[in-house]
Amino acid sequence: MQNKVTRRKFIQTSVAAVAGAGLCRYASADASTKAVAKLTPKADALIHIWLPGGIAQTDTWDPKQFTPFRAGMKGSELFGTCEAIPTSADGIFLGKGIENIASVMNKGTILRSLTNETKFGAIHLKAQYYMQTGYLFPTGVKTPSFGAAVGRTLGRRHPQVPAYIYIGRDIDTSDEEKLFISEYIGPGFYGVNYAPFMIPDPAKGLSTLNAVARMKMDRLDRRQEYLRSITGLTEPELQSANKVKDYMKIMEDARAMMDSPVKKAFDYLKDEKAELIKAYEPEVGANDLLDKSYYYGSRFGHGLLLARRLVEAGARYIQVEYQYAPFKGWDMHENGRTRMIEMKRQVDRPIAQLIKDLAQRGLLERTLVMITTEFGRTIASAPAAGKEPDGFAERHTGEDLVIESEKMYGFHGHFSSGNSLLFFGGGFKQGFVYGKTANHHPMLPVENPVRLEDVHATVYKALGIPADTSYVTEGRPFYVTKDGKGVPINGLLA
Repeated sequence: MQNKVTRRKFIQTSVAAVAGAGLCRYASADASTKAVAKLTPKADALIHIWLPGGIAQTDTWDPKQFTPFRAGMKGSELFGTCEAIPTSADGIFLGKGIENIASVMNKGTILRSLTNETKFGAIHLKAQYYMQTGYLFPTGVKTPSFGAAVGRTLGRRHPQVPAYIYIGRDIDTSDEEKLFISEYIGPGFYGVNYAPFMIPDPAKGLSTLNAVARMKMDRLDRRQEYLRSITGLTEPELQSANKVKDYMKIMEDARAMMDSPVKKAFDYLKDEKAELIKAYEPEVGANDLLDKSYYYGSRFGHGLLLARRLVEAGARYIQVEYQYAPFKGWDMHENGRTRMIEMKRQVDRPIAQLIKDLAQRGLLERTLVMITTEFGRTIASAPAAGKEPDGFAERHTGEDLVIESEKMYGFHGHFSSGNSLLFFGGGFKQGFVYGKTANHHPMLPVENPVRLEDVHATVYKALGIPADTSYVTEGRPFYVTKDGKGVPINGLLA
């Protein structure tokens, strides 16, 4: 008979974990938090480092006992594929391979107990949608992304710098999947004025920020005015139309950015010292990887460097992505240990350098850096990961899984019930860990389990945004946290 966790047992375990932790929605939270009309922000800007694909928290932010590969070992015997290493924060350990990030953990907070009642199974995109918006798909409306909500609520820090900037994603609408992905980084029902300013590759800059060759700016301005006149946009009745106003606002913003700090920020290869640029680049090359087709070189690291320069220029919310593709990058369904080593070497040094850079320039105190992925990882419940009998690896103990080869050695199962996030600066505690997970499978939170809407509420609070902030669509309020009920986790804040 297959030895697996039954649905009833799984629910009982989850409930016991929550009850054991005394979850009364964060006892340290001020009961009047949601009634506060105006909050005092601790952060002026946010850099969101988005690492989609599902990171194995047990080999990174929440390391467990290292269990070396042994042919024929059971899945239930596998707790961690790497040793734990000390960090600059007393008593905090990370997985081996992220030594650079470990060196700055005295400035950061790890949340180890994010959990979720919804099990996404094999569906990455719905889990990503949830992480980015705080709502389960479908919602019945076009749901605004986290970045759009921050941009709309707080507005611009600098009049010529977009409030919401997205770095690292190709602008491609050639297939339905990419269209779906774009939905949850977009403005939703807020409209085009709150859409992200997209920067696919920092090193290539943006040709749209430069006038056509040999065209002087005064001539460009005359052309823009001529466009207004020939299209009838000077007519009062057209100027009052919402669509026309949105169109003209986009045109005006685009023209303003040609003289803005945004354009200057792209000069990092000229302005920054060579050794600093090198520190933002990965410690691995394409020829060192199992899958050479999935390598972006310095694109991610240069995106982080550009993000720092954009914060200096006055940006409000910047999201930097290491691109997602099924069965690639962090989405590991085989060779988990080897591929984890490869991915760590691509992001470890750039992320750590960003934290050091912000701190050295006096920016970290007022800039929140948040590192997220859509869910954690656990052992697979079947030899072919992703082919679990009931679609949910997290419901199994691994007792019936035999790991016959190193290809099977790693955390290949999706784990919606346990996830870790990192925070640096922006009013969060330093050198701190919140929450605890079990040391044996299933590795559910056993202390201070946390809900996503409350994580979002905490970040919003750091930025000065009440969790029940809402905007009206289809005649009803739509909140920045799920139903406006997010409760800030004050235990994470300094």
